[in-house]
Amino acid sequence: MSKNPLLRTAVVLLTMLWWPNASRAADQPKPNAYALSAFKIPRKITPYTLPENWPIHFDRPVTNLAPSNAKSKVVVIGTGNPVPNPYRNGPALAVVVNEYPYFVDAGEGIWRGISHAILWQGEDLQDSFLPNKLKYLFITHLHEDHTVGIPSFIFNPYKFHSTTDKAIFGPPGIKDMVGHIVAAWRKDVDEMMTSHKWSAAGSRATATDVSDEGVIFKDANIKVEAFRTLHGAFACNLAYRFSTPDRIFAFGGDGIYSEGLVAAARGADILFMEAVTEEGIASAPWGGNTVEEKKKTILSYHLPPKDLVRVKEESGVKSIVLIHEQYYSKPEDYRREALLDEIKRAGMKGPIHSAIDGDIY
Repeated sequence: MSKNPLLRTAVVLLTMLWWPNASRAADQPKPNAYALSAFKIPRKITPYTLPENWPIHFDRPVTNLAPSNAKSKVVVIGTGNPVPNPYRNGPALAVVVNEYPYFVDAGEGIWRGISHAILWQGEDLQDSFLPNKLKYLFITHLHEDHTVGIPSFIFNPYKFHSTTDKAIFGPPGIKDMVGHIVAAWRKDVDEMMTSHKWSAAGSRATATDVSDEGVIFKDANIKVEAFRTLHGAFACNLAYRFSTPDRIFAFGGDGIYSEGLVAAARGADILFMEAVTEEGIASAPWGGNTVEEKKKTILSYHLPPKDLVRVKEESGVKSIVLIHEQYYSKPEDYRREALLDEIKRAGMKGPIHSAIDGDIY
């Protein structure tokens, strides 16, 4: 086959029209080959062109590290942050138990992120994400980058004939937020009901404000506990602990060290957690004009390596998966796993992974 990446891609796509199994061929193009073929290093660095957005830094395929015999697993829908990275959706994860999903956070691109995971992990995963199964969502805090996908979570399945109304949990304020979202898209739903004679079932959502710690949800598959954490000036942020028949997962959301975060992660199989560089904080594009200002601002919102190590040691969590990573550096010094290495230098022991969208753990 031609070594020209554009011609190579065209040949494979044309072949797929005639040969359904061509997508499984050994010589199919690598992910992002189309972008790599034309990518040029930006001359100017802005939020759009930060080095973490460059396709050349996505250096491994999507992976599945869940135990082969696991009855429950976590699908990583999005690992991004407010930086407009075209290769990372906003923060979103799904705990899947007995082919039924329970979502944590709804960042930008959650609906497309589900498709991304299915396409790379195999068709069997899509049975877990049938539109009628998209019901439960747990929000860690009310920042836009963790909640902007809520309208998509509610209304896109509805357009594909889901009749399942949504149940959403989150810190105080989530009830008002969801109520306003449902009202804002009322005209959209009315049009579907008028043109297609659909019922309103599937377009509705109820939300529960969670301020007290403890068990907030339980069914045959899962028990969810909430723990209060610290993040910026919010009065209430939540970490979640999901107990399934065979595993325990903790989700820290965004935030600094807190007793609630340690309690959520205590003895869990995996903690899914954000982190921010301290060594490279001078290169951060936000937080102030001096290193001291940036440290004061950024470290009031996000967890530096030494504090993630502290959470690991005090909680006894078995492993950590990094999402929502924030690593800053000069463009020529950037590496996708640089923050992971910084955390290890800070003293992290035991398994720790840097997730990309579509991974399974």
